[in-house]
Amino acid sequence: MLRILFVCTGNTCRSPMAEAMLNAKIGASGLADRIKVLSAGTAVFGEAPASSGAQSAMAKRSLNLAEHRARRLLPEYVQAADLVLAMTRHHKEAVGAIAPQAADKLFTLAEFAGEDRDVSDPFGGDDATYEDCAAAIARLLDKAWEKIIRLAGE
Repeated sequence: MLRILFVCTGNTCRSPMAEAMLNAKIGASGLADRIKVLSAGTAVFGEAPASSGAQSAMAKRSLNLAEHRARRLLPEYVQAADLVLAMTRHHKEAVGAIAPQAADKLFTLAEFAGEDRDVSDPFGGDDATYEDCAAAIARLLDKAWEKIIRLAGE
């Protein structure tokens, strides 16, 4: 079982969208028994729901974030993961600070997809901002998909 952890700041926008979109790809590919996905945030206070913008952007893709609750990043999540994908270099550094032993499995999502950029935070933006963010995440997941399948042993 390949365990993937997405990390952003508040776990209400980027990482839940990435989790939902990757879970959809996994389900559509029949790999649900081979890949498990979780998301968490570096600055989570309470169990906030996914932002309305994230929920709207996912609804346009027939994905539902209504049950999502923010989860604070814990060292044990990093330890349990086989692959940790952070939304920005700053998030990658934060993960590295709480789990230095994870360096060999820690990347930004863009880095893992072969790009050098961060996924911008849409928090507080309008629907178009969230849609742009979701589209960027979807594109990076598409670019990383074959790599993920290889790691899962397919």
